[in-house]
Amino acid sequence: QMGQLSEESESLRSPPSPLWSLLSYRLRIALLLALALTIEGLMRSNLNMAYVCMVEEMDSTRPTSSLLRPSEEDCPLLTLTPVNVTERRMHSKDLLKWRSSDRAYLFPIFYVGGLVVTFATEYLDRKLGASRTVLIGACLNVVGTMASPSIAAHLGPIALTVVRFIMGAGQGVLWPGMSVLVARWFPVVEKSTALAIATTGNQLSVIFSMIVTAELCQIESLGGWPAAFYIYGVLGILLCVLWWAVVVDSPEDCTSLSVQERDLLIGPGTMRRNGKKPKPNWSVILSSPVVWSISLSAFCHNFVVVAFSSYLPFYYKTVHNMSLTSNGLLSTLPFVVQFASKVVFAGFADSAKQKKTFTVTTITKICNSSASFGIALSLVVISFCDCSSRWAAVVAASTAMAFISGYVPGYNTSVVCVAPSQTAAISSFSRLWAQIGMSLSPALIGLVVTTGRVEEWRGIFFGMAALCVVTGVFFQISGSAALQPHLNDLNPTATKEKLLVDSSASSEKDQSKNEVTPP
Repeated sequence: QMGQLSEESESLRSPPSPLWSLLSYRLRIALLLALALTIEGLMRSNLNMAYVCMVEEMDSTRPTSSLLRPSEEDCPLLTLTPVNVTERRMHSKDLLKWRSSDRAYLFPIFYVGGLVVTFATEYLDRKLGASRTVLIGACLNVVGTMASPSIAAHLGPIALTVVRFIMGAGQGVLWPGMSVLVARWFPVVEKSTALAIATTGNQLSVIFSMIVTAELCQIESLGGWPAAFYIYGVLGILLCVLWWAVVVDSPEDCTSLSVQERDLLIGPGTMRRNGKKPKPNWSVILSSPVVWSISLSAFCHNFVVVAFSSYLPFYYKTVHNMSLTSNGLLSTLPFVVQFASKVVFAGFADSAKQKKTFTVTTITKICNSSASFGIALSLVVISFCDCSSRWAAVVAASTAMAFISGYVPGYNTSVVCVAPSQTAAISSFSRLWAQIGMSLSPALIGLVVTTGRVEEWRGIFFGMAALCVVTGVFFQISGSAALQPHLNDLNPTATKEKLLVDSSASSEKDQSKNEVTPP
């Protein structure tokens, strides 16, 4: 235990090359990761809001009115802008006449594509490199986004489903690639901040997608809902150009580093590529409780996030009777709150690491538990909200997304810390479970919520709360952010020799410096 604490303490020295500097190349990497998550997120989630204004559901098995908003007598329409401005929908002739059952597979198929490609992400990283793999995936998303309006209008929902599957596969490589780049480009003391910077793209994409898409739907001079796809596609082209020009796989491949940053990054705190990349030993990885605690937390995290980003506008429409513009604004509020809370969580985590207040593992567990149990409590509250308590529902949804930021310095930090040489494999495995969660979430909600009654939503919220509690307890028991030698170096003999050398060197340092390791 003391040896582990000493090892963590040695990795928490303040970097000589500051992250927040115009000369910092790793800051550019973090910002490009954030931009990638933002723009690719726009291309992913624009359909969630565009569907509300591009499709008129026609169902032969049950009346369409069963899926519409409540009556004015039961629940007055909520409008945050003048009535004449809020409902400028496209003419009915421009709406696509689809069945309500099309929604049940159109939303989850994107995540199924990501699930399928997850099996190949570790291989792609070894063969192509993380940066090139992400670039290829981004190009697929640009083509799919630009083609979506024509395919939806002329070929129908089945053809669009195929396009969404391919786009999902293109985005399925983004998160594992991000984890590998963070592991290689950032020392331990900066990993939580780097992840916080990068993953702000998730919130920015949802915020802009829901607000901007809702407004673009109503601007007939731009063509209505197709404009959202074309505009986001152009942004995707910009992303591809910047990514190709800036991002490289590791500091060793970069010719633009300052001397100070090169000395910092090409050292023991980063994932160095010494020749051929090691192949993962899956039997060791899959038998690790740490890896399973990470993966199940990833499942829960993404199940909840996709539930909110995909179905929150639909929940607000069917239960709380919100106008299109009001729905777009209030659906973005939880993600604005999450954006702010992420800064708080990451600041706490990295500050505590620098001050050595707690070990890295303790900090990680505090943040992860805050997310798991805080979300569960918020979901229980929102499950009891009906139209008479619509503002309580808005607050509860925002609180849930605020707590969800704890996952970033929680299990997400564990991914890039426990075994730097195996980050691609661990990230791919955890991403596999994340994609399963993202695929199941909209599919299960679509099966359970058939009429939009509050009782149906209550069952969904209770189920997600239970999932958060179970995975949170498991991570608290089995999770870690400390280096796991049996995972990091899969050569048993070399691992034992390295541990003996490190232990001897650590003892000499402790005796010479007379350092005291915090309890």
